[in-house]
Amino acid sequence: MGDWSEYFEDFPEENPANWVNGTFNPQLAANIREQEQRQTKLQEKANAELHTMIAKAKQETKARSLLVVEDCPQCGLKELNTYKITESFYLCECQDCGIYGNGKTHEQALERTQEALGEGLDWREGSLY
Repeated sequence: MGDWSEYFEDFPEENPANWVNGTFNPQLAANIREQEQRQTKLQEKANAELHTMIAKAKQETKARSLLVVEDCPQCGLKELNTYKITESFYLCECQDCGIYGNGKTHEQALERTQEALGEGLDWREGSLY
């Protein structure tokens, strides 16, 4: 016997994908699948647009929130940007090695960044902000 796809070609009534609300209707089932695929593509496009908008907003917030650039505790380069996002949210991100940390104060954000040494964190792959 061949694989399942051959079996369902020979016996379409056995294919559960051809049934809609307990009724065998392969054409309606195909139409519903096509509609669901179109809806999924539209949703993926909308999600991509939202992610782009969020990334742009985060980038703009960081640009106006840069507090200081310091030496990174991990790579040693003067690439550790500290942002004051709000009065109680500070964010440190190294532009070279990617290590990051956050806190309610600048000192706490630096401390958390130092605690993350060697953990392989990279803010470009997923940040706290």
